[in-house]
Amino acid sequence: MAPRRISRSQLNGYLDKLTKEEPVPELKLRQAAAQFGLDIEHLLAGSSRMHIKRDLVRFLSPNKAALEQWREAAEAQHASPRIDQAAMGNSHNARVSGALVTVRSKRQPHPQCIMVDAQGTIATPPGTAPAERLVIVENLENFLNLDGTLALLPSCGLGPEWQEADILYGGGNSITNHLLTGVFQQYREIGCLFDPDPGGIRMCDTLYQRGTLPPLRFLAPADLAERLATSSRGLSMDQREQLATHIRRSPPCAHVGGLIYTTGKHLEQESYLLSAPTTENAPSTTRG
Repeated sequence: MAPRRISRSQLNGYLDKLTKEEPVPELKLRQAAAQFGLDIEHLLAGSSRMHIKRDLVRFLSPNKAALEQWREAAEAQHASPRIDQAAMGNSHNARVSGALVTVRSKRQPHPQCIMVDAQGTIATPPGTAPAERLVIVENLENFLNLDGTLALLPSCGLGPEWQEADILYGGGNSITNHLLTGVFQQYREIGCLFDPDPGGIRMCDTLYQRGTLPPLRFLAPADLAERLATSSRGLSMDQREQLATHIRRSPPCAHVGGLIYTTGKHLEQESYLLSAPTTENAPSTTRG
């Protein structure tokens, strides 16, 4: 099993002990040096090593200049906490310093990037402006197939005005990043073209619970019930319980979530780009 990572506070504690020539755990000290990219041989050059017990060692007269360099490295902070966490091998435990999404539309089919910094400042390409309506797609295939996605919208109950909507791709669950709130607030209405599954319902619920966004719609074609009936992907008991919670507290999730709950089946949104299968043509699940 790999040893636990050394925190900055632990490293500072070791440095305090070295400065006072008090016992330190030698293996941990060497691990900290490797983890933070510090030169332990330079630090201990010319010092005297005195074993106390087990792993505890006193280093007499360590290099004072190297001690100061180590202390500066331990106290250095970066603009993004993720950079600091990366030094300790834990980058996924910290948020990225900003957010980025990609938008395209019928009037501007070439994808445009929108960036948001940690303070919520939105940066868009010069000369661009948001449409009145936004469709968020969860999966890249639907974003790439602009014509297919726009052709799908009428079957989701949307009027012709939605053909001018911005189509936004954010990469799965990252679309719920709170930094994107300001981006979403630029629109009059938002359609959520998410997977009709527990994950998609959860994302829509997360956005709805924010309470500061324009009206949300969970988009799905009118024949979703027939599509679900032919699916081979079932729900677990835990998923059913979570689904019930989302349905109960988020009206935009109620219809699609109810169909998923009732049928016990779910789908991926890329299947919307296919013609709906019939139950007569669905693959048999009976084994001979």
